[in-house]
Amino acid sequence: MPSPDHEVIEVHELRTTASYDVPLAAVADEKYLAYHHLSGDEAQRRLLAAADEVLATHQGHTRDGAISAITKQSTVVTGASALGLIGFFIAAQLLSSPYQWRATGVLVEAIIVLASLLWNVWLQIREAKFTVMEMSMRIRSIVEPLKKNGLSRKPDLKLPTSIGTVSLCRVVRDQTIVTLPFNLVVRDDIVQLAYGDTAPCRVRYVNSHFDTAPTAEGPEYVLEKGQVFRPSLFASSPLDPTIMRRAALNEGQFHFRALETPLRDTLSKALGFKRPETVVQRQFAVLADYYFTRLMWGILGVAFLVNALRYGIRETGEKAKLQQGVEYLLLMQIYVILPLLPLVVPTLFMIIRSFGNAQILSLFDALQTSKTEFEDNEDIDEFDSAPPPTKDLVLDWALVWKRFLDQFVQVDVSFLARTTGLVASLASTTVICAIDREGTISLPTPSVEQLLLLDTDGDPVVLDVLEDTSGHAINFEDRDWQQYLPSLKPLGLNLLLNTDCGAHHGRIRPEHHRKSNGHHAHGRVRPGRQACLCQLGREIGFSVEAMRGFSLQKSIHCFAPHHPTVAKVPDYHFEIPSFLSQIFQETASQSFQLFSEGNVDLIMESCSDYWNGKTLGVLDEATEKKITDFCQNALINDAQVVAFAYRPIENTKPTALFLKPRPVSAAAIEGLYIEHPGSRALGSTTLSASGSAASLPPEEPPQPSSASSTSSTPSEKLRPKPPKKRYLSNIDRVRPPVALDEKQLCSELVKGQTFLGIASLAYQPKGNVVDFIEDLGIGGIRFVYFSSAPERESKAYAERLGLEIDWNSCILLSSANGDTPGYLEEHDMKARLPRGVDKIRDHLRDVDDVPLHVSLFAECEPASIIEMVRIFQEQGEVVCCIGSSLNEMNVECFSLADVSIAIDPLSALKLRNYPLNGPISPLSLGAAFASSPCAFSLHSDTSIYSLSQIIRDARTISDSGRQAIAFYLACQTSLSFIMILACCMLLPPVFAGYQLLWIMWIILPPLTLSFLFSPNDPNVMTRMPAKNSEHLKDKWRFAAYFAARFIGPILVTVGVFAVTLAEFNDATPFTTTDIFGGFGNSNWMHLTDREQWALLYAQNCALFVWVLLMVFISATFLDRTASLRKRPPYHNRIWAVTAVVTVALQAIFMAVSLAPARVYSLSVLSWWVYVVALAAAPVIIVAAQEVVKVHDRREWEKFQKRSKLEFNTKLGMHSPL
Repeated sequence: MPSPDHEVIEVHELRTTASYDVPLAAVADEKYLAYHHLSGDEAQRRLLAAADEVLATHQGHTRDGAISAITKQSTVVTGASALGLIGFFIAAQLLSSPYQWRATGVLVEAIIVLASLLWNVWLQIREAKFTVMEMSMRIRSIVEPLKKNGLSRKPDLKLPTSIGTVSLCRVVRDQTIVTLPFNLVVRDDIVQLAYGDTAPCRVRYVNSHFDTAPTAEGPEYVLEKGQVFRPSLFASSPLDPTIMRRAALNEGQFHFRALETPLRDTLSKALGFKRPETVVQRQFAVLADYYFTRLMWGILGVAFLVNALRYGIRETGEKAKLQQGVEYLLLMQIYVILPLLPLVVPTLFMIIRSFGNAQILSLFDALQTSKTEFEDNEDIDEFDSAPPPTKDLVLDWALVWKRFLDQFVQVDVSFLARTTGLVASLASTTVICAIDREGTISLPTPSVEQLLLLDTDGDPVVLDVLEDTSGHAINFEDRDWQQYLPSLKPLGLNLLLNTDCGAHHGRIRPEHHRKSNGHHAHGRVRPGRQACLCQLGREIGFSVEAMRGFSLQKSIHCFAPHHPTVAKVPDYHFEIPSFLSQIFQETASQSFQLFSEGNVDLIMESCSDYWNGKTLGVLDEATEKKITDFCQNALINDAQVVAFAYRPIENTKPTALFLKPRPVSAAAIEGLYIEHPGSRALGSTTLSASGSAASLPPEEPPQPSSASSTSSTPSEKLRPKPPKKRYLSNIDRVRPPVALDEKQLCSELVKGQTFLGIASLAYQPKGNVVDFIEDLGIGGIRFVYFSSAPERESKAYAERLGLEIDWNSCILLSSANGDTPGYLEEHDMKARLPRGVDKIRDHLRDVDDVPLHVSLFAECEPASIIEMVRIFQEQGEVVCCIGSSLNEMNVECFSLADVSIAIDPLSALKLRNYPLNGPISPLSLGAAFASSPCAFSLHSDTSIYSLSQIIRDARTISDSGRQAIAFYLACQTSLSFIMILACCMLLPPVFAGYQLLWIMWIILPPLTLSFLFSPNDPNVMTRMPAKNSEHLKDKWRFAAYFAARFIGPILVTVGVFAVTLAEFNDATPFTTTDIFGGFGNSNWMHLTDREQWALLYAQNCALFVWVLLMVFISATFLDRTASLRKRPPYHNRIWAVTAVVTVALQAIFMAVSLAPARVYSLSVLSWWVYVVALAAAPVIIVAAQEVVKVHDRREWEKFQKRSKLEFNTKLGMHSPL
């Protein structure tokens, strides 16, 4: 054959050795370097340029955040209050005589209010800025190490490209072929695709090495991003012989030029979505509208009317009137609304959020590294609804504190605290959407379920096999399986020899693993073909010593890309029919044997008989139909089938040279690619890797097997096949031909095999996934699985997950005008389920809400999944998406969900979050880009129960934080009501401004923040979360609760103030009743020193009593509904210490305030004041708190019952009874 010129030179010269069995790539000759592929340096430069360009176009604008913070109503009122305080200080300097000490205090108050205002404005601007920039900063944190360390150039061709959740492709760079994630391909890259591979971006078929644009006379073959490469792309009939020739030369691999850089699209999707506001944010927005707007202005209006009336009826001279007016009409109003101003609340929110994020992140890291098992709570009765099991971990509080500070100092963007609202979103999650399965909620490769053998009558024998996903052990479920050992032995030997995991060298892997023989590089094969079943072979009884007697001599990759069944298979079931045959030499007998595994159709076409455990039986049409029925049933149950065959090889004259023994220690075993005759027209020839033709005998094309069609139902009968001529090997003839080269000989060796059996494999949920889904339902979280498979297969897998598969259990998201048959079950049609995601909203509006209660959606595409997530969010659901960190199609959904969690599908990603030492692994970089919108990533071997424990702690932190804010706001409001009640009772201010600020900044925050250390409620994961809609519907009920809980402290505090003011004021003796309106009757600007000291003593006494009562009330706020007897407050040790410190601190403040001049003694107070204020009042007030909580608990339980009923009810208007 003449030497090929440049028009037929293909990249097979650049590939690794045949079949990719050797990990290092070969270097091309210099004469082939004219091929237009990119170098690694140029590709990296283009990748970085694309990332920088996208980041530059998505720079967030923070000016709107600054304007909003400055023009906010509360900001304006706070600024006006500070100016009013300064004005009063100036007036006091001019008008007071003798000098009023409180005037100096007012200046200090003004300074503190202004400082608080500036702090809050800066904090809000900073948070708005970082919220806008957080995603960009997250992506920059990925790009910068790439700029510094570069991308690793080490090729890894054994990574699986046929796993649905792993977006990998083969790319030509630096004269080698490397495996890269989709998002690392750049424009003008040469992408190597085999039939069945998915296009990483928009690509165009390369006609020659010197291709820069499609030739004028040739057609342009283009694949869009995500499109499956099928033989139908080359739609010309008959097929272009040039293309077929190149395919054979390149061993089934085609070369395409990338027309775009997919990273642009990835980053644009990650940066282009805005997540919904969290439940906490929306609740606070409603609260702020009522609290900081309506309540504040209402109280201000009432205070102004009262003080104006008080000022108007007071009989004083004109000068005194002016002096008194400054205090009545200005200062008193400021003091009334000062507790309502959000001076501290923004900081409290920031602290609570940062502490919660730090605790959740530390818990997440601890769960990732902990080796202990999850344990159930032993105190829960086995018949009760038990919460999910947890790990008893002790967090490193030094690490928690460091991460807490990092959010202020270094702005940690590793978990998107601001963008996702991490704690609030996790705590409020109502739906967990699994948007893929391989390697996320299931093992990355299928597990064996059944083995089919044939008995002496040709009838199938099915043995059930159970694989323990946690212990990684395989066992036969049938007790009498050993009676089939004669049939199982050759199959077991096949399983052990036909793998490259090192089993025949004694390395039996304990974990679930896959093959890495590179067979998938020549054409797509189902993931079941990559599952290694060496443990099953070991269970059958083969030892390591038995396998050491075999040495591999040759690997044969046989593909049929144009098999008639290929055109009719949908993407979910699509594969290129193929099988892998390997020739071994048994060292003891020096004999050669061929073991094959692969596509059932091709294996049966290559077999003439079957092994029944005793002898050989004829593989006739009747026996083949029984095998086909088994395969059809397996496909219905979402299983994959792999057939196994065997044949001995006699060392005859045609095979003598080819079967020359090679040493076991040989470095590389050469593989050979051939095309099965069923893939071509009659009488056609196929080309081997070297370009020589291997003639194959003609045969009628096999009819499409019904096992390969997903549009048929179980009730449909298989179409009868015409009798077909089976492939018989020429080397088995009496007079075998002698003029056979190696390629032709391999084509003959794979014929005339003996059928051994079939393994049925299916995806099994990872350990604990089924229990995890069940436990989520107890906690009011619906697990939703989006399946790309048709309805029948989706229900089969859903049943393994433990999901319901009866009526109203599955909705198809594909449109009705698609190629799929639609709903198959009659009852589903009666239920009038919507067909297509575009019909969901209409169904929710016009029919019922069944789509919100369904846990299974079938025939899903990425676009339909995204739209369904939007629908969930529109209906008030808080969506948490979990999916593969290497699935490029997940990025948009990750960005849209309220919170997303990536799961690494491959164990090779386990070290990607650790500090970098040297070039970055492409796998780690691709996963980092694809999972950039996710809060965090779970390792492949991390239990899914880690997520439930994280949600549990998030719920605890969220509940504690909500109670903390409620307590703080209630205390602030009570201060405001105390001040206005004093105005109504014609009393001086109960508290000075600096005392109010002392309470707001020093006393209440530590007591409030101590709530965050409340222990976990064991029942928190059995409660129904509130949806992200109709927030604070019971706001008037909560207002009534506030009145009932705080009317006592308000009255007691004002009463103590009035009594102590009357008793301390000896300069102008008053009875308790005369003090109302009588104190400072002449003018408050002219109080004597003793009157000022009497006022200060009374204010400090009232302040101490109020603080003491708030400490007692805080004990009842630690839990919203549980009584003090059920959940004693001392279980929160931090609160207990803080409560004691708070009372002591207030006592010190009182002592320091009264120390300059001991004008009065507290002993002058009547004994009953101490009894009422320090003993009786706390007891009565705590009792009132408990009474209110009883009522609130009843309402809460009603809400829980309604929510559980709604959650568990799936019946719709048209559902069958």
